[in-house]
Order: sequence, then structure tokens, then C-alpha cells
Amino acid sequence: MTTQQPADGFYLRNAASGLVVRAGHVLMVRGTWPDPNAETYWLPGGGQQPGETLAACAEREVHEETGVRVTAGQMLVLREHIAGNHPESNIPAESGHHRVEAVFWCEILHEPATLGGTNHDDPQTGVEWVPLDKVAGLPMIPPFLQRLLPGLAVQAAAGTAHAFYAGDVE
Repeated sequence: MTTQQPADGFYLRNAASGLVVRAGHVLMVRGTWPDPNAETYWLPGGGQQPGETLAACAEREVHEETGVRVTAGQMLVLREHIAGNHPESNIPAESGHHRVEAVFWCEILHEPATLGGTNHDDPQTGVEWVPLDKVAGLPMIPPFLQRLLPGLAVQAAAGTAHAFYAGDVE
């Protein structure tokens, strides 16, 4: 689904991602965004559709991008990204981009024999289970999740995670 930018030059985009962990590995999408010349990793997720809850959005996006069917549980993180506040971002400030994203802990319902979804994002080049202890060394978007992800996954699996608002972070 494409978001149209209104005439006033500003748009707000809700999104959701799934944190899916199995045997000490996190399910991640690999691709060439935002730099077409460099490999980057991110949690499977994307834009919310009209009439869809954020939890349902996370479930749909995980399945579309990876082929794994999940059920979304606890919301772990709520984050915003306002392009105008991040001059280092690859999204120009004048784009009016403002994204609000929720990250949900997801339980696996069904995993296909071969990873791969049915509706990839254009820059997506693959899907893989990444060892949690390797996440810190990966180029990841959003960057703030890189340092938090391993601990967050352990806490969520143990049922001790507390949802938090991360604010407007890159």
C-alpha cells in the first residue's frame, strides 16, 4: 500500500513490526535500503492498512515478507521517526515524513520449509534467522533497535518485558 503525500507536504504513517525469535535467533529481513549499495537488516514489518489493528498489521507484514505465520502478543516498543528532526536520515526533511511504529512480540504459528514471503518490499533481498548475539554487529534500521534487540528478545521470551515509548529516534 502506498501512502499519498497530502498537498500540505506532511503525512503520518502508522506501521508495525514483529519480533520473532526461535532458538536464540531473530527473524530478520535483509535488503538494500536505505542505501542501494549496502546491505541492511530490519524486522519484518510495514504500513498499517485502513481498518487494520497494529497487531494485525504486524502479523500480516511478517507473513508477507517472510512466509512465517505468527500471532502478535505484547507490544514492546512504540517509536516515532520525524524526518525533519534527523538531518542524518536518508529521508529528506522536506518530505514531511512522520512514521509511528509499534514493535510486537510474535509467537510462531507456522514456519514454512523455506523462508520467503509473498509480498516483499522492493529493496528486500532475503530473509534469515540471525543469531541474537550477532545483531549488534549488523547494519540495522532503525539503528536504535540494534543495541536493544538482544535484551528485549530475552525479556519478552521470559515474560518480563515492559512496553516503552522510545520517542522520535533514528
